[in-house]
Amino acid sequence: METIVRELKLFFESEELVEVEISNQMTGEVRRSVRGKQSGAYRDAGSFQWTSAVRGLALLVVRTAARFEQPAIEGEAKSLTASLDYAISKQPLWLTEMFGCDRMGTCLVRRMVLRTNPERKRPGPTVLAINERYMPVEAISIFNDGARCTREDLIVLAVGLACAWSSSATRAEAAKAA
Repeated sequence: METIVRELKLFFESEELVEVEISNQMTGEVRRSVRGKQSGAYRDAGSFQWTSAVRGLALLVVRTAARFEQPAIEGEAKSLTASLDYAISKQPLWLTEMFGCDRMGTCLVRRMVLRTNPERKRPGPTVLAINERYMPVEAISIFNDGARCTREDLIVLAVGLACAWSSSATRAEAAKAA
């Protein structure tokens, strides 16, 4: 059996991501990011907000952990996929706090997430998938409301994340039209 070098843990409350923990077993480094504009009392933690890019990241990791037949996510402009892809390209502070950077300053999320048609430079959707050579499925743990998720829980969580986005996007479009 292969030794796991990195571990990724996602913590949800009521199907919303509240904390991310990434550990490197070789270096002993543990990176934590908590939801909010600032990490507050969590002095050694980064922070993130519940944006469409974070929702896209959550959906991608949950689908991968659930071992969906097609765990990748794909989308056109204004989708969760496009939002996450854009964030990976621009390397905002929340991503660098969450994943860290290599010696050249490149955010390590670029190693973890494989991208097809990044930045939608050609027609068609962008497709994102977890690079299982960098982050094996066995190294991903997901918790919701304090309990570790079963595969069935992960499927429900993935559907909830996708549906919540669809309904909020639909409401936003309806509000613009009104």
